[in-house]
Amino acid sequence: MKKYLALLLLVLALPLFADFAKLGTSGAQFLKIGVGRGSAMGEAFVAIADDATASFWNPSGLGILTKREVCLQHNEWISDVRHDYLSVAIPMSGFGTLGVSLTAVTMGKMEYLTIDDPNTSIREDTGMGLYFNASDMCLGFSFGRMFTDRLSAGLSLKVVQEAIWNMAASGLAADFGIHYNTGFKSLRIAASMSNFGTDFRFAGGQLDASWDPFPDSPLDYEPVPITRKTNPYTLPLIFRFGLAFNPVETAGQRLTMALDLNHPNDNYETINLGFEYGFQDLIFLRVGYKSYLNIDYMKAMTGGAVTWDSTANKMNYDWGSNTEWLLNNLTAGVGFNLKMGLSSVMIDYGYMNKGVLKAVHRLGFTVGF
Repeated sequence: MKKYLALLLLVLALPLFADFAKLGTSGAQFLKIGVGRGSAMGEAFVAIADDATASFWNPSGLGILTKREVCLQHNEWISDVRHDYLSVAIPMSGFGTLGVSLTAVTMGKMEYLTIDDPNTSIREDTGMGLYFNASDMCLGFSFGRMFTDRLSAGLSLKVVQEAIWNMAASGLAADFGIHYNTGFKSLRIAASMSNFGTDFRFAGGQLDASWDPFPDSPLDYEPVPITRKTNPYTLPLIFRFGLAFNPVETAGQRLTMALDLNHPNDNYETINLGFEYGFQDLIFLRVGYKSYLNIDYMKAMTGGAVTWDSTANKMNYDWGSNTEWLLNNLTAGVGFNLKMGLSSVMIDYGYMNKGVLKAVHRLGFTVGF
């Protein structure tokens, strides 16, 4: 069993060693937005995944759960975009744990504008009094099970849809993960693959049009109805490999450290580091950081103005007075576990610094019973 486990972990981790990035080559980017406690721990959570949000990070973590949980999270994302996440985990004695999750991304109405002609001095990109909406949705069904006293595996099947105006793209995706408790000082090893699915293609009313095949003909021809065909795009496939252990674990305190190596199919690899300190299982403090392996890309993501050092013949960045931008991808959070008999309510707050895009804030509630 240990031999096959090591081989499987190696296969899942191989993509992490790639040294290139296909920036901007996938859609449905909302599938990459972190949820729950993991978002406050630098998104280093694949080897922890011990609550209802395991459906997002690593479905094998559902097999660890011993009680039912309902998790609801609201995230004020970038530019007035709202990200909401709901997950339910139901352990089935002797069978495994079933999970259902729903992710929704919504935003305010946007006005349809005319196109401005750059060859004129008059602005023509005025509103037309027409408004449209855009939204994203993902409905997932997960299952996780302990196969030995230390090894668990899990699978998620998801329906994903992106919509804008009266156009939409939809398809299916799957997540897979494994989790192994080594038994050595609480050391856990895990790996997951998320968003493996079909190609997506937009279709809908805004792609319908008419075409005049003979515009210069003196004869009167009926326009030919046509439908524009959009190019397909892939989902943001992510491979995660992680470690977690508790360097401090007593009756009243626990310090958990997690390290994730992430390889997405549309960006550079990242190293995610997170910590969670719990006191009396009542108060939890969390902090973390996500660092891109490509240093130049990481600097560019902070939003600093690009400068050129002619003496050293290299590019530099100037942040002026906005030195807080350097903390891009720094996360922190706090949680309160309120116990009521055999039930509990966890209230979580999470913060992430997004550099030039300012900070985002998350608020979550988890009920265990």
